[in-house]
Amino acid sequence: MLTVAIIGSGMAGPALALFLHKHSIPCVLFELRTPDSQQGGNIALAPNALRVLDHLGIYDRLRLRGYSYEELAFVNGSGLVLGKLWNGSQKVYNFPALRIHRSIVKEELIRECEKKGIDIRWGKKCTGVEEERDGSAVVGFEDGERVEAQFVVAADGIHSKIRPFLFPGTDPKFSGLMGVMGAVMAEDLKTLGEKHGLDLPCMVFGEKGSFAIMPSNFGGNELGYFATLEAEDRGREGWVKLENNQQELKEMLNEKFLPRENGFPSLVKELVEKTATETLTSWPFYSVPHLDSWSSPKKRVFVIGDAAHAIPPTGGQGAAMAFEDAETFAYVLARVLAPDFNANDLPDVVSKWEHHRHARIAKVVDFTTKNGDLRKSSPHYYEQAAKEWIIWATFKFMGPEGGAHWMYAYNAESVVGALA
Repeated sequence: MLTVAIIGSGMAGPALALFLHKHSIPCVLFELRTPDSQQGGNIALAPNALRVLDHLGIYDRLRLRGYSYEELAFVNGSGLVLGKLWNGSQKVYNFPALRIHRSIVKEELIRECEKKGIDIRWGKKCTGVEEERDGSAVVGFEDGERVEAQFVVAADGIHSKIRPFLFPGTDPKFSGLMGVMGAVMAEDLKTLGEKHGLDLPCMVFGEKGSFAIMPSNFGGNELGYFATLEAEDRGREGWVKLENNQQELKEMLNEKFLPRENGFPSLVKELVEKTATETLTSWPFYSVPHLDSWSSPKKRVFVIGDAAHAIPPTGGQGAAMAFEDAETFAYVLARVLAPDFNANDLPDVVSKWEHHRHARIAKVVDFTTKNGDLRKSSPHYYEQAAKEWIIWATFKFMGPEGGAHWMYAYNAESVVGALA
């Protein structure tokens, strides 16, 4: 019987495995994909995410492969700066923010797992929890294998195979927004040599939607972008088809950002025009219904990361919450697997962890939802004017921290006090 079986090796899974290793707790990772599978697009890692990765000892490697920055300019469609957010700050948070390819983060996590000798079993498609016992749980796989472990942790994403066992009827819900991501090398952009009127990195809030421009490599000459579009739900299979239909993605970008009357800056238009169609990726924004608990009745099965609380990328906190879940939950397992632990205290310890994380996740979801609302198009001029005023007023009265200090300054090690 395994001590801990982790389902999924995206962000939360490998991070949890590494933190468990620090606590000398053996585990096995089970992953549907193959080792060479790639996940496209870039992600933004805020200071609270980088703090967790620093605890794992891989931040210094990652910062040399991504773009570090502190300020993110919020501008309107004319390029007027409405305010600047400290998306990171070495002085305030001890970390900047980092824009980096998602695949690089996963690569470094897996490399560290292999370095530590953590067992990763690839090509294992989990079919769900088959049984929960008093001291263990059994999960099944498509190849017929059944695995028993003292604890099963689902880090298998928004379409988790484990979550339905805990909470039937909690299918993810589409938010009405999607993202399209692309990148162009700076040397291919004519407008960078002219006065394009934008401070980079920046988030452009236009009448017809939003467009983030963020360098994504160490030298800063790869300009990645993230366009937020309103869309109808296509269903899971439909979104997969769209992901593989880059020509349709390019047409969606052209329709939204190229017309002169839509009022986007020249740099936005040139980025869209010069993006190689085959490099485009897409991301539908889903959310998971609120779960009162992230654990099974007998406290042998758990969900973390997107499996527990999928957070749309409009707040740049999805990966951060997965990493925080991993580090904090490792402290839980270290406590309950200690030789002197009283098994009767298991529900109490789990409850304290859930309360600690639920309160924080609720605030992050609220922050992300409000940010997502700002990214939507404004059908009327007065709505756009109100949006711009809200952004301006936020920075005018809250300063460059933008009311986000509570989020970026969080240290996952604080869970130790919560568990006491």
